[in-house]
Amino acid sequence: MAKLERTLFPEINIGIAMDAGEGLFVPVLKNAEKHDQASFRQELNRFKAEVQARSISPKDLGGSTIQLSNFGTFAGRYANPIVVPPNVAIIGTGKFRDEVVAVNNAIAIHRVMPLSITVDHRAITGGEAARFLKAMIDDLQKSQ
Repeated sequence: MAKLERTLFPEINIGIAMDAGEGLFVPVLKNAEKHDQASFRQELNRFKAEVQARSISPKDLGGSTIQLSNFGTFAGRYANPIVVPPNVAIIGTGKFRDEVVAVNNAIAIHRVMPLSITVDHRAITGGEAARFLKAMIDDLQKSQ
């Protein structure tokens, strides 16, 4: 790097951590902002099948800018995920659980998904990270 500067990229490339018997694979959904829910799911299913069959192409394994990790499939609510460059952030999802919550001054039971986020503060401020996490939570709540 010739000079220390922040570069904004128009595309979002999401690395999706997938545990396999031989180790961790992180296929990358390139240009995620251009995918709708159906095409995102289709690519995710393709990645899963190719990782299981050990047929995933090396071109699908690099270039992520943000990574998703679902450690909750194994155990735990929260974690301290580590950002690995060139990623600028990693979001981890913990184990789903049913929890008693207050809704409109009444008690209700809701399914809760804990989220953990770690960011590289050389690229993202704490405020930006918090706003991103809030937008993510709001979007997830809409899709319930």
